[in-house]
Amino acid sequence: MPLITHSSYKAPKGFRNPHLSTIYPSTFRRVQGVTYVRERLELTDGDFLDLDWSYATGDHLDNTLISSTKRPLAIISHGYLGNTTRHYVLGGVKSFNLAGYDTLAWNHRGLGGTCNRLEKITTHGSTDELKEIISYALTRGYTSLILVGYSKGGNQILKYAGELGAALPKAIQAMVAISTPTDMAGSMAVCRGTFYEWYFMRKLRKFMATRQHLIPPTQYAEFARYRTLDDFTNEYVSPLLGWKNYAEATSALPFVEHIQVPTLLLNAQNDPILSPSCSPEALARKSDYLWLETPQMGGHCGFYEKPTDGLCWADRRSVEFVSQLIYSR
Repeated sequence: MPLITHSSYKAPKGFRNPHLSTIYPSTFRRVQGVTYVRERLELTDGDFLDLDWSYATGDHLDNTLISSTKRPLAIISHGYLGNTTRHYVLGGVKSFNLAGYDTLAWNHRGLGGTCNRLEKITTHGSTDELKEIISYALTRGYTSLILVGYSKGGNQILKYAGELGAALPKAIQAMVAISTPTDMAGSMAVCRGTFYEWYFMRKLRKFMATRQHLIPPTQYAEFARYRTLDDFTNEYVSPLLGWKNYAEATSALPFVEHIQVPTLLLNAQNDPILSPSCSPEALARKSDYLWLETPQMGGHCGFYEKPTDGLCWADRRSVEFVSQLIYSR
């Protein structure tokens, strides 16, 4: 039922090319005015996550987190090999802050500027970390939570909500997943042999070099022969975590039909990193909870529009969707 067939996004002239729509905002976009307060969350497995808080702005708002706060909290998950300083994350943080939401943007293991303690990494399907973050947020007095995820982070929040179904914490009011590879096998197939795979592999090698001391020397030596994301995920990550296949273990798609919280899945039709299967129209048509919006243009985490404040269309659309739900109750 909630299939949005007419999106409000209109790509500016010159930004109908999927690669320009993806690469230009990633390279040149600048978001100013976000101030983070860093906090380290100790995990039950002995590792940690670095959390970055940013509070609602405005003269009438108290920017100090208090245990009895009534403001809603948006928990924001970044994309593959990103972090909370990426401008698509800062855009989400800023847009929600301006709308009266506090935000908690979290860095995946080892990506917050400090190497983590364990060899374990945060995957596309990691939901244990998300559970601990949400539990912690609830102890800080928040009673209304929003989950927002970009690309890899979008897959995480969808899988998390689908796994729990009706058992999802009642405090979670809505979710927004942007440019999300819900079908990991399909997305990895689209990326195979492209510029994007080369780009991710380049970043991946740099990331693994920062954690060489956590990896057995014989295994680290194997990285030199890895040429594709398939090599890395199936020859290293899957055995490390006890999986047979990375895509099968991490995809949110099998769980989407079990989601029972209002959710916006926002995927551009010309996203160069997503397969058509990442936008499950049949599921959206029969779901009471999944709104699927697929603008013709937008690229991957792009949705560029001529900026006046560093924000993009997806930032405004996310706040619009969530606020209509939160403030209409």
